[in-house]
Amino acid sequence: MHAVLETILPREASNEYRGGLVPFYGFCLVAAVMLFRSTVHFLKDDSGVNSIASIILFEGSPDPNNLIYLFSSIGGVEQLLFVMVYGVVLWRYRNLIPLMFAFLVVESCFGFVVGALHPLDPVYYEHTPPGKLGAVPKLLFAVGMLALSVRNSNSNRQG
Repeated sequence: MHAVLETILPREASNEYRGGLVPFYGFCLVAAVMLFRSTVHFLKDDSGVNSIASIILFEGSPDPNNLIYLFSSIGGVEQLLFVMVYGVVLWRYRNLIPLMFAFLVVESCFGFVVGALHPLDPVYYEHTPPGKLGAVPKLLFAVGMLALSVRNSNSNRQG
């Protein structure tokens, strides 16, 4: 257990990554997907809420959709900050890749909590949003990549 914790939270950050190529390229994929997702949420006029997630438009005065877009765009900024951290990890601190996968696992779990606290019935969208469809695969991918990166790091450390 100590070795696992030491791999996820190393005493020193460095570019010495021992987690293997599969988790490394898996992390690159996560970074690319997050870059797309965060950019859409941040910059798209509807922040992807209507055009991608198919959330219905709401009626009202003042327009309630602008408030929804605002909060979604703020979420995009937060996601973009994470992408910047991912970039720094890929550039200078690759031994933190297992930690990034651990954060992704936590983020995925928090997403399920948010969904339970604020459930949206199908009446709110035209089709199931991609984020909802991808929630379980994202969690499984993150757990798998975390496990691989930790296992590979520990076997490379011992071998």
